[in-house]
Amino acid sequence: MGKRKQFLIWIAAAVIATGAFLTILLRQRWSGSLRRSSYVIGVPENGAVLFFGKKRCSTCHSINGEGGRVAPDLSGKRPGTPAMGWLTTVLWNHAPGMWRQMRRGAYPKMDTQEMADILAYLYQAGISDAAGDVTTGKLVFEKKGCVRCHSVGSWGGKSAPELSRTAAAGGASAWTRGMWNHAQSMLDPITAELGEWPKFTGDEMNHLIAFASAASPSAVHQPERHGQPERGWRVFQQKCLACHSVGSQGGSLAPALGPEKDIPLSTARFASLLWNHAPDMLRTLRERGLAAPKLEGDEILDLLAFLASLRYFEPSGSPLLGERVFRERGCARCHGTEAEGTRIAPRLRTSADAYTTVSLAAALWSHGPQMRDRAEELGFPWPALASTDVGDLVSFLNAPHKR
Repeated sequence: MGKRKQFLIWIAAAVIATGAFLTILLRQRWSGSLRRSSYVIGVPENGAVLFFGKKRCSTCHSINGEGGRVAPDLSGKRPGTPAMGWLTTVLWNHAPGMWRQMRRGAYPKMDTQEMADILAYLYQAGISDAAGDVTTGKLVFEKKGCVRCHSVGSWGGKSAPELSRTAAAGGASAWTRGMWNHAQSMLDPITAELGEWPKFTGDEMNHLIAFASAASPSAVHQPERHGQPERGWRVFQQKCLACHSVGSQGGSLAPALGPEKDIPLSTARFASLLWNHAPDMLRTLRERGLAAPKLEGDEILDLLAFLASLRYFEPSGSPLLGERVFRERGCARCHGTEAEGTRIAPRLRTSADAYTTVSLAAALWSHGPQMRDRAEELGFPWPALASTDVGDLVSFLNAPHKR
């Protein structure tokens, strides 16, 4: 073979190899993008329409006081980890009681997409700020020493900005952004004035925001806005990743902020977290000659949406643990030890699409009443699930059937 021909073959091989490498790289990047952008598989806004409309969930349940009083208000129920597993197990564990309250003919059916939208909406409701109490907020304003420097309306100190317009203009989002951006200049004056950096617990920050907002003559109720996780990921990379990490990406100067970190995800509680840890964060930045990053517009909401997304991913699990869960929770009594099906209940391992948490939740909801009736006929107790069970069960049901 001539040298020229060999050379051309090598060039062709290099092009093919490079193309294959780029294809794999782009596929991995695209896959990562999909994982982030699909953090809520459903659309919360669509879920709200279903909740208050077609599926009539609000006939019994309420969200932040809006809806029925027959069943619990579903807002403020802090999502566990993993969130999808938590939502599914709450639905499953409380389903028998719900079904008893429903007339069989009025039982709402849900397909997989509708279930995804409902779960997305409930997750968002669980991390939304409840309405703060103005009277309690006034006590917090005084107790934490804010009154010495700041004023709300005509009450308070004059050495720092009046707060009511900031709170009323953008609610918890504007408040949190302002606190973070000005913390660097407030650290020394506040410590000198009070002798310590005041810290907030529980819903104190939410009450404080309510008090400050109510003092503004232009204060009007505005629907809570929510950020976008994709934008939040970009903000995190630009302004947080140098110090914080998520997964294996990022710096080590500050705590990791992945799903294993118990981060409050409502805006007001996140503001408390930022404020409480501001002295440590700012000292670390100063020691290294770094400036604290400024947050603009709705970046704080986008960051929160991104951090919330880390808890909403499809939970991973072990098929081996899932097999044990399937057996110990009593599923195998009816469906067989390998989920192969029996004369009592159908086969769960099929050649159809793989299970996801959402499709599992939809299947449980759709067939739950018949499952409950059959379990009662046989004298079997309704099995209770833990949030960590779901990923293992999905992995087990998707694993190849043993031969």
